[in-house]
Amino acid sequence: MTLVSAILVLGGALAAGHRHRVYDAVILKTLGATSRRILLSHLAEYAVLAGCTAFISLVIGSLAAWITVNRVMDVDFAFSIRAAAEATLAATVLVAVFGGFGTWRVLKARPVPYLRTE
Repeated sequence: MTLVSAILVLGGALAAGHRHRVYDAVILKTLGATSRRILLSHLAEYAVLAGCTAFISLVIGSLAAWITVNRVMDVDFAFSIRAAAEATLAATVLVAVFGGFGTWRVLKARPVPYLRTE
């Protein structure tokens, strides 16, 4: 449940800001920033965004699981820190990798078509 909610929230956030990130990458590339520097800055942004989203999803998912297990199923709730950390790390890495691939595609393209549309 935690991973599904994290993926949905994060997917929406990334889709909403993708055009802005592409434009920023094109402008920075035009001004002389190296592709490596742009890629690393975007990876850091994606990692922070993914980490925050995964943490919020972890809290909401754990609360929902606690309510379901304790109130509906009448079973003691056992929170696994290891499983929570693994899920958070997996979501963060996946988002950073997919975001990095999206940025890499933009960095390989010539900036002129993007600048002409603005």
